[in-house]
Amino acid sequence: MPRISNVLSRRAVEKALCTISELSWRVPLGIATKPRRASSWAPGKPSDRPTRSAIPLGVPRTTRSVCPNCVIETRNAVLEGRADINALKRDPGVIAAEIVEEAGRVLIRKMCQVHGPFEDVLATDAAFFCRMEELYPGPDFACSGDDLVHDHGVSSVRYGRGAFLVFDLTNRCNMKCWPCFMDANAVGHVHELDLDDIKRILDRARSFKPRREINILFSGGEPTISPFFLDAIRSARAMGFKRLHVATNGIRFAQDTGFAQQAREAGLHSVFLQLDGVSDEGNRHRGVANLFGVKQQAMENLANAGLRITLQVTVANGVNNDQVGPIVEFALRNVDRVFSVVFQPIMFTGRDENVTADRRYEQRYTLSQLAADLGSQMSTEWEPLRDWFPTAAISRFSDVLDLLQPADSAEGAVAPNEHPDWGVMSPLIVNRRTGFWVPIARFFNLERFNRDLQIIANSGRGKALTYVRLGTAILRNYSPDLAPSGFSVVDFVDLFRQCSARTRIEGPNWERDERGTGQWATTIVYGQWFQDLVVQNLAAIETSMTPVATQEGEIPFSAYNSLGWREVVERLHSTATLSEWHRKHGRHAIHANGSLVQIQDVQKVYPRTIREVPVIVP
Repeated sequence: MPRISNVLSRRAVEKALCTISELSWRVPLGIATKPRRASSWAPGKPSDRPTRSAIPLGVPRTTRSVCPNCVIETRNAVLEGRADINALKRDPGVIAAEIVEEAGRVLIRKMCQVHGPFEDVLATDAAFFCRMEELYPGPDFACSGDDLVHDHGVSSVRYGRGAFLVFDLTNRCNMKCWPCFMDANAVGHVHELDLDDIKRILDRARSFKPRREINILFSGGEPTISPFFLDAIRSARAMGFKRLHVATNGIRFAQDTGFAQQAREAGLHSVFLQLDGVSDEGNRHRGVANLFGVKQQAMENLANAGLRITLQVTVANGVNNDQVGPIVEFALRNVDRVFSVVFQPIMFTGRDENVTADRRYEQRYTLSQLAADLGSQMSTEWEPLRDWFPTAAISRFSDVLDLLQPADSAEGAVAPNEHPDWGVMSPLIVNRRTGFWVPIARFFNLERFNRDLQIIANSGRGKALTYVRLGTAILRNYSPDLAPSGFSVVDFVDLFRQCSARTRIEGPNWERDERGTGQWATTIVYGQWFQDLVVQNLAAIETSMTPVATQEGEIPFSAYNSLGWREVVERLHSTATLSEWHRKHGRHAIHANGSLVQIQDVQKVYPRTIREVPVIVP
């Protein structure tokens, strides 16, 4: 009885605090006495930021897209020397496209006068699609002084700081799997960045405004087989970049027990580990018979080295969309190892550029379908229209953190500003001890909180009053009666410390703060859909938060892999032909066609550390 009484008493105090905060929020503060100053890292004052209207939204609407066949013809003309690289900038096949709602779905339709009509689905749930657009906060600052990095014509980034800067260290890979957006191990040349390339690109990344606290993501191919992998991490760290990540299939981390520690000592912060299911069968389409065992061994070695893990999942409809729920369950059961989950619907480029229309329709997977599948496959209620938000909503919190920094701050916080049609997220909390989890939006009004953050950011108040208003906004949007048992308003302090560390590095303990130290951990599930030629929206790539860093500048990931830039850049800066590479360096191992990767027996060596999760049938 005393324990129940204490809980009731605590809830009563929390409800009183929330009521007081609601009343306090309504007290008018008057006009700020000092106008907000321009920041040294930004191109102007916050009021100079473009409005939502800079990015066309709404259904129906007209946008600019491309004819898939015209793009391929333009790309081939450049590769064959019949045109120069400027052809990709000027007009690789730009045509108008209509985005319309039909029978509860959202479709993109376009007509090329030469190659005829094209159509595909953007959302299986029009209500979800429209809600993500309604919640989009608008674009970040327009880029300035960026001619060295964003001079790509219709493929240019035009707004924002981005969130990740992708470095393809090599186009070689130790797998030859499906799907593959770059067709690794199937082109006739090797393209690898050397240390000089890497340093020049890193230096150039800070040459324009808005300057950003960027995440560096070393990728490929398989980046761990690059001879410069560890040196690239050391160089980035020496240049002041601290958020250093690698996107990997995990094979080298699984086979070499000391490699994770070497990477950690070089300065690596976290690992994006590719995973398509929670069993070997769920990953079999990747061409390795024991791939889930490889992931488990890699996770063990990475966790022992103190590296943060994000699961990165490619989803194809009818192939592994039944695994999205089990993957999240697996992540939540291993919350002290798995930081977040990123689902990436299949992008029909590279190895899949020339699939038939029937196969594309069959395997197309949308973000609204991801939210629906997770809602149906999970044991806890997870509502698409309540619990999901555009990824760009995080930038509202970044705006407030920017306000709390000195005016002469060298860089702004990480501010993902991705177009809402292509980036969504759902924040969850999970109890580290019991494994119990809920979406945060169940007991915290995130939609209104984001509006409150905008008001705080626009007010231009001093640091003390900004903190007071932030605390008031948190409390007025918190519903104690709906919060999970054992969760209190005090736990919010640790949750917001975690959220702050995700977007702004402050002090020597930011990595600890990012993971959290309390009983409850924040996990964010992301959906990130990269655009292929059929669903390409040129207005959307202007806000790309994942540009690819190349010798030819920073190019939006979707444009780089679908509009011909990858093939042209790799050809222009190729290291060697494939045959020349093999003669000089030999052939590296490629795991394919159902082969086994030789690792220790993770089930015998680590029986309790990585916990199996049964497949949940929707």
